This record gives sequence, C-alpha cells and structure tokens, in this order.
Amino acid sequence: MRRLMAARSVAIVGASERPEAQSGFVLRNLRDTGFTGRVLPVHPTARRIYGHPAAPSLSALGEVPDVVVVSIPAAGAGAVVAEAAGLGIRAAVVLGSGFGEAGEAGRRMQATMAADARAAGMALCGPNCVGLYNLRERVALFSSRLAPGLPVGDVAVISHSGATAIGMAHNGRLALSHVVSAGNAAVTDVADYLGYFAASGEARVVALLLEQIADPPGFARAMAKAHEAGIVVVAMRSGRSIRGAAATAAHTGALAGSNEAFRAFFRRHGVIEADDLDTVMETCVLAAARRAPARPGLAAIGISGGGLAHLADLAESAGVALADLGDRTRAALGELLPAYVHPANPLDLTGIVFGDPARYARALDLLAGDPAVGQIAVLQDAPRGIDAAGAAEYQGFINAIAGYGTGRDVPLAVLSLLSGGMHPDVEAPLTAAGLPVLRGGSAAMAAIAGMLAVAPAHIATELVAPDPFWRARLAGGAPLTERETKLFLAAHGIAVTREALATDADMAARLAAEFAAPVALKIESPDIQHKTEAGGIRLGVMGAEAVRSAYGEIITAARLHAPTARIAGVLVQEMVTGGTEALVGLSRAAPFGLTLTVGPGGVLVELLGGHALEVLPLDQAAAERLIGSSRLAPLLAGFRGQAPGDRTALAALLCRISAVAQAYDWLIEALDLNPVAVLPEGQGAKVLDALLIRPVNVTTG
Repeated sequence: MRRLMAARSVAIVGASERPEAQSGFVLRNLRDTGFTGRVLPVHPTARRIYGHPAAPSLSALGEVPDVVVVSIPAAGAGAVVAEAAGLGIRAAVVLGSGFGEAGEAGRRMQATMAADARAAGMALCGPNCVGLYNLRERVALFSSRLAPGLPVGDVAVISHSGATAIGMAHNGRLALSHVVSAGNAAVTDVADYLGYFAASGEARVVALLLEQIADPPGFARAMAKAHEAGIVVVAMRSGRSIRGAAATAAHTGALAGSNEAFRAFFRRHGVIEADDLDTVMETCVLAAARRAPARPGLAAIGISGGGLAHLADLAESAGVALADLGDRTRAALGELLPAYVHPANPLDLTGIVFGDPARYARALDLLAGDPAVGQIAVLQDAPRGIDAAGAAEYQGFINAIAGYGTGRDVPLAVLSLLSGGMHPDVEAPLTAAGLPVLRGGSAAMAAIAGMLAVAPAHIATELVAPDPFWRARLAGGAPLTERETKLFLAAHGIAVTREALATDADMAARLAAEFAAPVALKIESPDIQHKTEAGGIRLGVMGAEAVRSAYGEIITAARLHAPTARIAGVLVQEMVTGGTEALVGLSRAAPFGLTLTVGPGGVLVELLGGHALEVLPLDQAAAERLIGSSRLAPLLAGFRGQAPGDRTALAALLCRISAVAQAYDWLIEALDLNPVAVLPEGQGAKVLDALLIRPVNVTTG
C-alpha cells in the first residue's frame, strides 16, 4: 500500500503526450504537482515523452518501479499487470474501462487480472478508475485535470465513482491529504485504504463515497483500526433506491444490498452515514475542525428567533436533543441579558449584541459551562449578496464568536441556514480562528447529529457449536416442517410450544386431552409452508369431537390446496394465551449475510410495521437497543393497560437466534418466528410458530 499511495518511482504503460489521453493527464499532473521521484514512460516506439526517456516495455526499464500506471485498453491491461507481477512490481493503477462493469467478458478479464495481482501480493487501484492523488507526497497518479494549489490537510476522499472524486477534490472547502478513485476495486478496496490511513496517520477524516462493500469483515476490521487511530469516517452510499441500485450495477458490476442492513452495519462500526454529498461535505468540515463531542446535548444560540425556531425543527428531525439548561445557567443568563430576553435553549440574544458584543462571548461561556451541553451551534446568516458596509456591521460579535476558539471542552460550530454560505468578510474571522462554518440547515444539522452519535458498538457474544445431527438434517433431505424447526430451536435453548404429531383423528383427540385446554391444530407437511392460506390451521379447539372434526377439515383443505403435497398428519399444539405477539426473523441481505429483524408479530405484521433490523452478532445490550428501536417497544411497555412484557427474555431469545445463525449460517436462508409470545415480565418468551427456509443449493461446506 505504501508503494501505491506514496510511490517514489512511477512507470506509465501507454504513456502519451496527447492532451486527451489518460496517461497524458497523469504525466502532466506529476509534473505540475511537483513530483520529485522518477517518471518512467513505457511506449513501444517513442524515445522520449514529456522529456523523460521512454522504454519499449516494463522489462526494458532496467529497474523495478514502485508502481505501474496502466493506461491501455482493457484487452491488453491484464497482460501488463501479469508482467508487472512477474518483475516484482508491487503496486498498480489500472485506469481503463471495459472490465467488471461491461459484461461477462469484462468480468472474466477483471477476475484474471485480480488473481494475478493477489498472487503477487500487489496493491491495485481500479480498474475503471481515475486514479489517486496523494497531496502530502505530491504523487498525482490521476487521469483528470487537477487545479493547481489545492489546499493540503488531513481529509481523505475514497470514492468508487471517479466523477464524484473529482468533484470532492475541487469543492474548495476541504484541505485534503488524499483523493482516491477506487473504480471497480477489483483488488484494493475501501478497507485497504482505511487500514493504510489508520497505520500511516496521514488522515484524520475519511469520506467514503461507496457503491458497494465487497468485504464486510475486512471493512469492520479497518474501522476498528480507524477508531483506534482517532479517524472520523463519514460514508455516503449510492444505489439505495431501486433505480439507484440498477444504475450502480450497470456502473461497477456491484449488487446493492439491503439499505436497512447497510445502515445497521454503519451504526455498528461507528461510521457516520450521510444521505447526500452536502451532508458528507458538512460532516468533513465539522470533523476536520475538532474532535467529536464528549457528551450529547446541543445548545443553539443566535440573533434570530425565527431562525432558531427553524433550527430546533431541524434538530428534532435529525434526532439531536437540545440540552435542558441547568438552573444556574439560566440564572446567569438572566443576569447577563435584558429582561425581555428569555434564557432558554435555543437562546435568542436579539440585536443587543450588535452594540455590546461582549455579551455574546459571555453567553457562549455560560453555555459551555453547563454540564448538559456537549456541542454549541451558533446560528448566523450573513448572505453573500450584502455589501461590504453591511458585512462590517457583523464584525463586533463575529469577533466575539471567533474568540471562543477551538481548545474548549465543548466544541462550537457556526452554521448558516442558507447553503450558499456567508459573506466572505463575515466568515473569514471564524475560519481564521479554526471554527467550522457549516452551510445549509439540514446538512449542517445532519453533520452535528452524526458527530454527536458516532461510536462503534462493542459486541460480546457467546457462540454455539453446530450440532452434527442438525447440520446433516439442514444440509440434506426434505424441507423442515414447523415441528422439526421447533425441535431444532429447542435443541439450542430456545423456548417453544409443547406439541405432538397426530396421524389420525383419534390420535389427535387423545393428544389434545393430555393438554387439558384448548389446542391449536396445524397441518404437518414439508410441502406446505404457509399453512393459513392452505386452510391448515384451527385455533382454540376444545373437546374430543371438535378435535376429530377439525382434524378432518384440515386434511381435506390441505389436499385441495396442494394435491401433491406430502402430508404427515396434524400437529396438536398447546395454546399460549396472554402476552404480546412479536415477530423475530432471520433473512439474508447482501453483502452481510444473515440479518435479524424484530417487531410486532401475529396477523398484524404488515399493518403495524415498525420492524427494526440489525446485523449479526448481537449481545444482550445490542438486542435491547434493537427492540427499543422497533414499534414493539411501546407494546411491551404495557400498551393501553396491558401488563408489561418480558423484554429481557425477548432480548435473550434474540441473542440465542444470533448465535444459531452464526453456527449454521450457510445452511439457513431465512427463519421466520411469527408469532413469538412475549409473556408478562418474569414469565419469558415462547415461539408459537416457526418456518425455516434452507438455501436452494445446499452443500455441506
């Protein structure tokens, strides 16, 4: 990675002085950005290119460069990478298109090239990319024009999209350490770049502009290293909508996964997720200026009551809690400000600070001293269209705000509700003081929300070893019936209903009598997964004759619904009354594998909605948070006078399902537990119905 990211010698295959050529851009960028290493053009006939001696091939160079830039058509690029690998070159940038994004033939070429690179331990940027630019080391392996004098700092941009990388590089508001256009990322991907920045210390903020996460475990490990290094990571993912996912597949050959699963994965690993580029930008500006707040709680201050009211609306929409100021803070603000100014949060200082800027500075000090405040947001609009005299009217209290500085325990950000930003004369003292100046109310508040919430989850889970019997049963044979699925769950410590299989009506009556209460009767067939639609369920059946009659009705209905289905009999099951019905499910979401969902269950699943999803694994604390984020939480709290449900038992059940999912991952396509009866507090949770679906093509690993 060091040879790729900070090369001291660069070979360029396909080197050309043609202005429009990709290699021409690379050569000019290396020259114009002040690269001090060796430039080694490779061209079959040219003697010199841009003043550098050219060689006819890589092997004719007479040395092993740190990196080779491959700027020839896709059909020949793989051979160049193979040649480079044979020569011991450990890094490459493949600029050309026509690989995995271009159909089956391109995918085969990309796979072969990637295999050659991996076998040689080669880092490879691309293909189908613009390249990379290390501003700190002035290494511009970049096949698009770079504006001179881009500010150098500690914000790195990694983008699968080349055009987006170019846009971020030239936005004018970020001081950059690196810009990476990863393209198809056939070998070196986001996790590798993140790991490099964590190890090298060359970036404090990383913006990820993603179209895929090809290696979730590798990404998770890289994020852990990034957090250890104090790096803030903000990500925007393209392809979240149906049309967006289709565009992504056409662009890079990547398949978009479940949006909810991506959000859960980002939360789990402390990635600040942004919905748009504006939010990426404001988060980077905010994060580059200082560290994350030490505690939650936002205090908002300004000179516009209407603007502050709108800011409060934006905070609520973004999930940012406005701090409840303490009595001492309110009293001190009351003494500082005129009687007509109400000491509250948000705090409207009114126009009094135009004539007395010191009051602004004192108010900021009082807010910073309140133990409930973790972040201060100063709301200030000063439109760019005002004249110099108008801008000068702000200078007194703007200087007071700038005097707050950046070394405080409670960080301060200045934001404008208008995305166009402030008048330069008003903004200059703030940026000179190191304060972040954010543009656009929604994006700015989303950035603040992300910085207040960023923290990776630490999950401690207990794994279960797969049982050889159940591993073999899941790997082959007929689909599992409900009864078998419950036996599988019970074997792994999950509470299920008492039940037994009846093969005739008299046997069903005898079994029902053993339960001495109303029973549920359900068709038992590996070929009928949705029993309600088949008329295969009767609930609350009591008495021998009623049970016999129900048995016959179920068998008849099932045969009419599925004449060729294999029918083993009817399941006689205890009826569980009381409690709250929940749904617990496992489902696959690319690229993360099995994910877990919880929410309201029973017949109202689709109507009530409000289900929450989490990536695996879960521990008790994570399971509690998952339940709390679903619409099930208020139902378990004792909705409309009902007894509170045993939420702790449900969380324990979720943890156990998580462990089972990990133990049998490749043998489970989906698991639907609906309903799960969450009984009153202290009485546990019990699975009433279960459906396990195996992958279509099951192998034994």
